[in-house]
Amino acid sequence: MEEHCCCGGQERKTVRSAEDKKSIITRLNRISGQVNGVRRMVEEDRYCDDILVQLAAVDASVKSLSAFILKKHLHGCVAEHVKEGDTDVLDEIVDLFRRFS
Repeated sequence: MEEHCCCGGQERKTVRSAEDKKSIITRLNRISGQVNGVRRMVEEDRYCDDILVQLAAVDASVKSLSAFILKKHLHGCVAEHVKEGDTDVLDEIVDLFRRFS
């Protein structure tokens, strides 16, 4: 099942495959675990350098997940809108890239 958007009415949704949902949730659980690990490190007065290394790992994980979701969005929702002649979605993408830079 490919990802597709349901954009009728006020509520916008993206219907994801079970495989994509599982992958995203797995990544989110890993990120949550990393953040909890950083919290423990702070509570244990660990050395700043060690905490910063773990924060860099969290940052890399979040960026990787963002890239995964962006790729799915471009190939799914955006492609679907463009095929239907709705190019307003391109402005949305430009705004997304502005937020990530």
